[in-house]
Amino acid sequence: MNVKSIRLRLSVWYTTIFAFAMAVLFVSFYVLIQQLLLSHTDSAIISHSERIVEIISQEDGTITDESFISNSQAFAHQFTEMPGMVLIIGDTYGKIFYSSQGLGANEKVAEELLERSANIIKPTFVNRSIGTSTVRLGVFPATKSDQTKALIIMGQPMDVIQGSLNSLAIALIAIYVMVFVLSFLGGYVLAGKAMHPISQTSKQLKKISAENLNERVTNPKTGDELEELSLTFNSLLDHLNDAFSRERQFIGDVAHELKTPLATLKTSIEVTLTKARTHDDYKKAFTDTLVDVNRLSQTVKNILDLAWIGAENAHKMNKQVDLSQISKDIVEIAEKLAGEKKIRMSSEITSNVIVNGVEDKLFRAILNIVDNAVKYTSSGKTISLSLKKNHNHAFLVVKDSGVGISSEDQSHIFERFYRGSKTSRMVGSGLGLAIAQGIIHAHKGEIQVASQINRGTTITIILPLTLDIYKFENTLSLNG
Repeated sequence: MNVKSIRLRLSVWYTTIFAFAMAVLFVSFYVLIQQLLLSHTDSAIISHSERIVEIISQEDGTITDESFISNSQAFAHQFTEMPGMVLIIGDTYGKIFYSSQGLGANEKVAEELLERSANIIKPTFVNRSIGTSTVRLGVFPATKSDQTKALIIMGQPMDVIQGSLNSLAIALIAIYVMVFVLSFLGGYVLAGKAMHPISQTSKQLKKISAENLNERVTNPKTGDELEELSLTFNSLLDHLNDAFSRERQFIGDVAHELKTPLATLKTSIEVTLTKARTHDDYKKAFTDTLVDVNRLSQTVKNILDLAWIGAENAHKMNKQVDLSQISKDIVEIAEKLAGEKKIRMSSEITSNVIVNGVEDKLFRAILNIVDNAVKYTSSGKTISLSLKKNHNHAFLVVKDSGVGISSEDQSHIFERFYRGSKTSRMVGSGLGLAIAQGIIHAHKGEIQVASQINRGTTITIILPLTLDIYKFENTLSLNG
């Protein structure tokens, strides 16, 4: 048995609480029975003493008068025939005038009780040992004209009652021990049943590794904490599976992107080194090598962007970014790119559009979209970029009049390395739109595509405005 197991600890806690409650209950029951028996005994003593107290109270003279003593003793003599009953008559000074039984060495007990009871005005009950027995004694004042004439002590043996109480105590202790053991065993069994789903979950989790993250913990569907635990574990496994998938995809992306330029670069260098070359040959070889190096440099940038998109801190961006200024800078770059193909570039940019995010990443995402528009728009056509804001969102729209995207390709254009049917002749890695979408999503935004073949493509980026700016402008509009 594992002494540190939750099952055992639950059993101990349950048994301890139950045992404490049972102890309180049994002790209360014992005290109640004891009080009931004592109350019954006191009632019997009172009923026996009432008559003699009444007679003594009505007698003339004082307790020291011989006639008073003689009459009291004659009446009290009848109690000598009652088995076990004790009757003592004395004064408030502790002197005993009559005793139904020989007190012997216990006479001092009676005298002391009389002295202590000198000023009582109502019956008092105590337990005292007389001989080998415990006796319940009641002390009753016999008064006349508010003066205590005598004190009567009436007693009844407690042996039978005490024996009954002792038997009750033994029975209660035996029952308590039995209930304690049964409650512990029952608690241990119940705790085992309660912990069984958790043990099953633990066994299932032990079988899950990086190779089978698609496995899931069985949902008990109990509607309690166990179901919540299984759902939490499954959610954790989903996150782990996504993380491993991103890692595997990232490694595949790196290998895919680096393989071709490295192979080309290696081949070019090996061919150049096979024999002596002229200055012009070396210059041409270095020029070709520079092209491959630039491709590698661009690939590294793409890989860094992919890594940034998958990082957790990509969703913790609180820096304010001027999207209007970014759009203006991109328009300047786009005009140069479009000018080479004699494409007309137009723009309509609203000022002071502020969003939360990372400036260079947003710049990269929008530039990728604009670059795609330039690539797939033929000479003489137009491209437009507009930036507006509506309520608490910014809307950036890039519209071209290029070749368009088929409905079949539109559902795949944001997939990594996907290249549509009309892009085979275009230079690119197939990562531009995937990176753009990842960056926009990381900024809690949305990217939408609408396109028709040979009529152009419209890509809309929707980003949440900075809340403080939005509230400030609303306040100005209300005050104005």
